[in-house]
Amino acid sequence: MQRISKKYIVSFGILLTLLVCAFWLGRQYDLQQSAEQAKQQVTQLSRYLDTELARFTAIPHLVTDNQLLSGLIHNNDKSASAVNNYLADIQQSSGASDVYVLNLKGDVVASSNWQLDYSYIGNNFAFRPYFYEAVAGRKVAYFALGLRSNERGIYFSEPIYEGENIIGVVALKVNVSKFENDRLLLNASQTSHFYLTLSDGVIAMSSKAQWRLNTLRLFSETELEKLISKRSYLNHIPKKIATFTSHAQEIELLNIKQDTEFTQFVFAESKIKQLDAKMTVLVDVSSVNFSQIPRLFWLSVFYILTLIMGYVLMSRFAGYKKLLYSRHSLEQEVIERTDALEKAQMALVQSAKLATIGQLSAGINHEINQPLSAMSTYLVSAKKLIAKGNVQAAQDNIVIVQGLIERVHQIVGQLKHFSKPAQTQLRSQSLSQLLKNAMLIANAQLKQNQIVVKPIEIESAVTVWVDGVKFEQVLVNVITNASQAMADQSIKELSFELERFDGRVKFSILDTGPGIEQHALGTIFEPFYSTKSSNGLGLGLSISKQIIHSFDGCLTAHNRPNGGAQFMITLASDKGSI
Repeated sequence: MQRISKKYIVSFGILLTLLVCAFWLGRQYDLQQSAEQAKQQVTQLSRYLDTELARFTAIPHLVTDNQLLSGLIHNNDKSASAVNNYLADIQQSSGASDVYVLNLKGDVVASSNWQLDYSYIGNNFAFRPYFYEAVAGRKVAYFALGLRSNERGIYFSEPIYEGENIIGVVALKVNVSKFENDRLLLNASQTSHFYLTLSDGVIAMSSKAQWRLNTLRLFSETELEKLISKRSYLNHIPKKIATFTSHAQEIELLNIKQDTEFTQFVFAESKIKQLDAKMTVLVDVSSVNFSQIPRLFWLSVFYILTLIMGYVLMSRFAGYKKLLYSRHSLEQEVIERTDALEKAQMALVQSAKLATIGQLSAGINHEINQPLSAMSTYLVSAKKLIAKGNVQAAQDNIVIVQGLIERVHQIVGQLKHFSKPAQTQLRSQSLSQLLKNAMLIANAQLKQNQIVVKPIEIESAVTVWVDGVKFEQVLVNVITNASQAMADQSIKELSFELERFDGRVKFSILDTGPGIEQHALGTIFEPFYSTKSSNGLGLGLSISKQIIHSFDGCLTAHNRPNGGAQFMITLASDKGSI
């Protein structure tokens, strides 16, 4: 009982360690993923905002090129309608909120909203930095609250020149809400927020309404007086948003109070140079701890299942060890009792081998008779050719005889198949060439029996996956058997058929002999079965079948409908078709 309790304690300790590690690693992974998300979003958002600001910056310069502005500024009544309509067209095509022209006093003399009740015409904006900076000859991008609309906007301005003299200012306003509402382009999501902080610390733009025009830092009295004096925010006093920073696994976190609780964010920042501002994207990670629960649950399930499987396997292993012990005891007893039998069996096997070798030696004449007959024929022909002085033809016959001698050696070597298996060397070889080699050996037997051979045209591309020497032995054996079977027939015809399918080759050897007796069809390939009363051991077809089987092929035989026998050899065309 104590041992069982100790096992449970160890198992629980391992599980607890795994859960702590999984929680720590999973939390770190989620925080890093959120940090990467923040970086990607702030990069996309900054690029979008920079592009839009650059586009709006170019519009005031476009307006200053209008020749009617100079006359309008010198004489308010002249060309006013044309300029107002022109500004209205610019406003609609650009997507700006308002476009207007001011004289050197800061009075608005033309505006895109001239036909509306809240038209800017007649208003004086000389106190705005975008006005007096432009009068000083500088282009300006400036954030402020609208004097009449009280809406947040970005103002772009540029001086109007007459020669080298500045005679007025063109100003363009874009409502900040345009950027905040375009969530698709800003790549915002439900778990991420953004805000744009100006150089004075005020949040000018944000996806959270309660953060707008407020600040994340405390202002000193001097900073607050300066903020009020420039009137960018009119009478609005920014409020401090409660925040504090913390760190989790080397990642800095920003904690912002929302309603009554603090929300934890990872953040990424990017500068907006045209506004001298900083864009910040926040990704909510407040629930990062809770998000580990599914992982911990499945880890626990996996761990428990592993323990159960381990317990089952160990139980079976313990039983298996007992079984092995019993088996080992029995095996020792069996080994002792069979030692004597093995010694006796070795003597019997040796005797059987010697008997088989003797029978094979007696059948050598049957196996090599055909190449010897062919050699005799070619030697007689060579003598006659030498007597006639045709030395070249005689040399060709001698070369053929030399090849047949080598073939006899190979065939004799193959007769050791029953006493000592030889290593088979398989490769893809041309069926046409193999058939030619076999016919060369069997040619003398065919001529002796006056067999008519119907040749077959086989493409050189037709290959079989065999050991060439052994396969030629099979062909010679089947062809000479067919020749001997047709010796006493009136019609003596040997033919071949070829069929290809699914990467395999079926090659058939057909004769017009008496065929195979019905009772012999099932035993023709068995060792020592022979239909010849005076010659042969009955090993030829048995060895042939074993050779074809070693090639992963098949050798079968059956009788033809019109008389005669058909031997079919089915082989793979290459190694991949086995």
